[in-house]
Amino acid sequence: MKHSKTTMAVLLALALAGCSQQGSTGTAQTPAAAGAPTVAEQSKDAGMTDLKPPSADSVLYVIYQRDGDGAVSYEIDGGAMVSYWYGYPFDLKGRHYFTGFATSTAGEDSEDGEGEMMEPGHVAIAQATFVKAEDAGKPTWSQVDTDGYVGEFGQNDQPDAIDDTRKPLSQETADGRLLLALPTRRFDDGVAQASYAMFLFDPDNVDDLSFRKWGYLGSVLAGSDNAAACDEGKVMPCAASTGTLSFEAPGQGGLPNVKIALAGKEISAPGKTRDLGAEDALTYRFDTKEGRYLP
Repeated sequence: MKHSKTTMAVLLALALAGCSQQGSTGTAQTPAAAGAPTVAEQSKDAGMTDLKPPSADSVLYVIYQRDGDGAVSYEIDGGAMVSYWYGYPFDLKGRHYFTGFATSTAGEDSEDGEGEMMEPGHVAIAQATFVKAEDAGKPTWSQVDTDGYVGEFGQNDQPDAIDDTRKPLSQETADGRLLLALPTRRFDDGVAQASYAMFLFDPDNVDDLSFRKWGYLGSVLAGSDNAAACDEGKVMPCAASTGTLSFEAPGQGGLPNVKIALAGKEISAPGKTRDLGAEDALTYRFDTKEGRYLP
């Protein structure tokens, strides 16, 4: 998905304009979570409380170069619908960042054919990243990067919804990258599925995607609940499980393995459930060939 870039002055003006608004504003389909703690939150500069995230509409403008007149979801050229998805503040290697994630449907006509290559029903994930700077001694945001396609996910032309009952988790790698796990939820055939969408931030071009600062590395399952479809005591018993994510020793690509410890119940046979225990934990490993986390 191609998009032109404005001058730095225009981008900074947009970011500053957003300082009076909260950056974690969700779309009508996906309520966003509040700003979440990161691995370095304890050392956060107290002065950052005076610098609010760029506004959702500013993030969309930076990415897509189309003015939505303050809207956080609107149609652009070619019939694609763009929407603000999530805003994430974090610290890495002594610098304070903010990334605004957005999504875009394929639309009827993609300028570079990217939309035509997406899986049916998926949306493209985009991002705009800013770093804390100073202007005349006052904190401001400076744009670091913007990318209209860092991966794709979702169903029915909708992104996976942010689950604000769980917090994002992150892990800094030994080579200075940041692995981010954003909690998501989707509903399919009466079952609510909890997941974590995995993203990698590579500010110094350490990995093979030297042209891309952010990349989507797939999603890992973290529990389910069939309350909307079960009929306790009959054909389908009710079963709900929750997953706790932890980062383990590094594997392929220098990225940590991801462990999901499950608790609750799962269906073990027709009409029967069983309790989940330590032996049911799932370990996802990054596959360099596939470019995503796989069980």
